[in-house]
Amino acid sequence: MRHRNLTLALVVPILAACGNGTSTPPAASPSTSTAPPRETQAGVEPKVLDADTPITTGSGATFEGPKGWTVTKRIDGVIVLTAPEKDLTLAFVESDGNDGDAAIAAAWKKLDPGFARSVETRAALPPRDGWDALTQIAYVTPAAESRAVVAVAMRKGEKQYVALIDGSTAGLSRRGAQLQTTINTFKAKGVEEESFAGKKANVLDAERLSAFAAFIEEARATADVPGVAIAVVQGDKVVMAKGFGVRETGKKAAVTPKSLFLVGSTTKSLTTLMMAKLVDEKKVAWTTPMTELLPTFALGDADATKRLTLADTVCACTGLPRQDMEMFFHYRARSAEKTLESMRTMKPTTAFGETFQYSNTMVLAGGLAAAHVTEPKRPLSAAYDATLRSRILDPLGMRATTLDFAAATRSDYASPHGRKMDLAAQAMPPSADDFVAWVAPSGGAWSNAEDMAKVLRLELARGQLDGKRIISEENLLARRAPRVKITDKASYGLGLFVEKDHGVPVLHHGGNTLGFTSDMFFLPDHDVGVVVLANAGSANAFRSSVRRRFLEILFDGRAEAKENLKWAIERRKEAYAKDAARVTTPPNSAWVTSLAGRWTNASLGTITIRKDKELALLDAGDFKIHFGEKAGEDGAKSIFGVDPPWMGLELLVEQKEGATTLLLDAAQQKYVFTREGATSK
Repeated sequence: MRHRNLTLALVVPILAACGNGTSTPPAASPSTSTAPPRETQAGVEPKVLDADTPITTGSGATFEGPKGWTVTKRIDGVIVLTAPEKDLTLAFVESDGNDGDAAIAAAWKKLDPGFARSVETRAALPPRDGWDALTQIAYVTPAAESRAVVAVAMRKGEKQYVALIDGSTAGLSRRGAQLQTTINTFKAKGVEEESFAGKKANVLDAERLSAFAAFIEEARATADVPGVAIAVVQGDKVVMAKGFGVRETGKKAAVTPKSLFLVGSTTKSLTTLMMAKLVDEKKVAWTTPMTELLPTFALGDADATKRLTLADTVCACTGLPRQDMEMFFHYRARSAEKTLESMRTMKPTTAFGETFQYSNTMVLAGGLAAAHVTEPKRPLSAAYDATLRSRILDPLGMRATTLDFAAATRSDYASPHGRKMDLAAQAMPPSADDFVAWVAPSGGAWSNAEDMAKVLRLELARGQLDGKRIISEENLLARRAPRVKITDKASYGLGLFVEKDHGVPVLHHGGNTLGFTSDMFFLPDHDVGVVVLANAGSANAFRSSVRRRFLEILFDGRAEAKENLKWAIERRKEAYAKDAARVTTPPNSAWVTSLAGRWTNASLGTITIRKDKELALLDAGDFKIHFGEKAGEDGAKSIFGVDPPWMGLELLVEQKEGATTLLLDAAQQKYVFTREGATSK
């Protein structure tokens, strides 16, 4: 929920692929620059790209400029790209030398002589993909700016290639996929990524599976993940199904392949399997308009409403932005029907197919609409539950998988875990994650390694299981057709990511809830796949390292996974430690008193702030968190959550025209809470 750091996380994986958080350098002079880099000294008139366009730098390096962006080539060799909304820029500057910090400083001086932001974090990233050295610096940006400024220096030999990124959090949220494409496609002479293309996958014999299991146990300890369940399928056989660690930290009950975990957004792949089955039955078509399935359905944009099809709801290609805060605040008073009604206020922020924008709410709508066709007399959530079970779960024999929280927690289930201020895992009750029950098609399934292995087998056998046709090959494969570009190597299909990972086609979908992390990935050309279930929230670095290690074992790749994970965990700890140093807990009593009372926002409802003995409490109705007082380097003060799973939830305390407001900055949405009785935005 730390939106500023989440925005920076868009940038880090571009090169590091191993998490966010960076180390701390000496501070520079106070910041004076507040605008994106300037496009002065142009040698060529700015040009708006009418298609994704190859661009060559002065040294002969190349990259892809995104359609709709403006490119300016300056006479001093600097190339500046500006997003269509003008709130995000990316500049490339080249220089000679071995020192990444010096190259970054020189690049800013060349681009914008007035640049003087102080350095917030610095990191030397592990060399990878042909680069000899990588350096990243993130700069201090006052919370009120809703901005991120980052520099990355990539060295090959004696040449430095510096990328300077400056943009609003909204711009990074809206255009992050295009930004990633541009940097990912940057290739200098001599830079060659390791490739597994053309290699034959190794047979996963006992020795290789033992090495994989040993890595998982080591990585689990490194990342402080209490429990993990893994299933590996090769050649239509489950060659490994194993549990690691415990169902709940501090207790002895071990994780097994039968232990239930929330799989989060991996549920989306199940939802599109259900849709594919309904297309087979001719109940719906991928091209059926949403307004035919649910005549009352509407978005806040009439044209988007009219053209939206069933497939569009699960393609992340409609331009509707991620709008998740409504899932968390007062969700128990909501229903599927009320959530769909609220979509009448939601509007796309980019055009159809223009760029990748992930929307849980859109998938919810599509899953409910498809199920409504088969169960028109049931409430929408019950219709989805019944349809998923009758079309997918029962035919696959997934008897343990359920959308019912009460049923799941009566069995062998793993407890969710959040993070404390020191990042140690802390067990939470299952109710910490029950918000997903209201968005079940997007992320509400409980499952285990044994059941999810059946999904892998179905995917790898192109719609068959144990010789029986469950879904037609045509409609199962329709989900894998790229619908919207994410990077030069990754796209989104229908509830599946479609990627080439080091030259090898990989289909996958991960999931995150507040207390769980999951992944399902498979290599159709090599008839192999893996399910990863973990009972810790935000364990993405662990998840990524597992996939990397699996590919290393499968193709005899370079051993990078262990170092990647270690680097990511260390950087995350350093970043959170720096945040924690700015937080006073318990906060100043007078400050809490000044904020005590009820606050409202039209979209998120009412929150109450009050003292709780020696602590301070934010009560949002369906969840409560203790908070500290965070002091920004610019003097701004924020409410900063210190309890799992809401550690890091931040509301900026602002003074405007003599009135106090609380701002929850969610990138493209800015939620302003006003004291009860005042007008909220």
